[in-house]
Amino acid sequence: MYGLFPLHNVMRTLVHRLARKNWFCRGYIWIRREFDTWLLAKLDQIIDACLVDEPRTWRYVKKLVLEGRISSILDVGAHIGGYSVVLGKRIFSVAVEPVPDTFTILKFNVIINKSNVKALRRAVWKESNKTIRLKRSITHSAADFVSNDGDVEAQTVTINDLWQSLGPFDLVKIDAEGSEDKILQGFSLDRISLPKRIYIVVEVRPKTMSFCLRWLKKNSFKVIFMERLVRSNRVMNLVAERTSRV
Repeated sequence: MYGLFPLHNVMRTLVHRLARKNWFCRGYIWIRREFDTWLLAKLDQIIDACLVDEPRTWRYVKKLVLEGRISSILDVGAHIGGYSVVLGKRIFSVAVEPVPDTFTILKFNVIINKSNVKALRRAVWKESNKTIRLKRSITHSAADFVSNDGDVEAQTVTINDLWQSLGPFDLVKIDAEGSEDKILQGFSLDRISLPKRIYIVVEVRPKTMSFCLRWLKKNSFKVIFMERLVRSNRVMNLVAERTSRV
């Protein structure tokens, strides 16, 4: 059962949303999550911290953990730890988040929960050791995106480089606000050591759907299900599985 404290901050956020049409109400909230975890979040981060947008995806990933089918996760676009910090109470997690203030909260949540999480402030990309810019969203902090006129800089790293230094991983989750195709270009399965079974959760939208589906098919992934996000019928999660032929 989730819990939100203090409740008056929740009400203030809802009133602000109705009046201003965005989530940037000032203040913080504590969120009670699974596995005896607590997440600190800004008020504009409530929905993403509770994973309200993707209940089916979260239930499936949590089931994989509870059934012992995965023991590690690479969380690309970890935000404040809605996946990685909570799951880090049961399995090893690597959480990658490029935005400085969001990363600060992520690190705090790792520490207070004593989660088994390695947190990195990097932007996962198709190439390592580059500098890219991110533009802050005008609606909420979980929607910052790559843009040449962005005001936030981040150093890049590929999934393959993360895999070589911190992997292997049983599950890769990618939520990068429209850059998922660029990230998958830096994920070459033939260059790394893979577990017998690997799962992937990737957020897609119309402009990235075709590429991501082709990438999954090319790399022998089978799509288990697709979940349309609650807040946007143009964005969905693809959940897929790959089993080694060996």
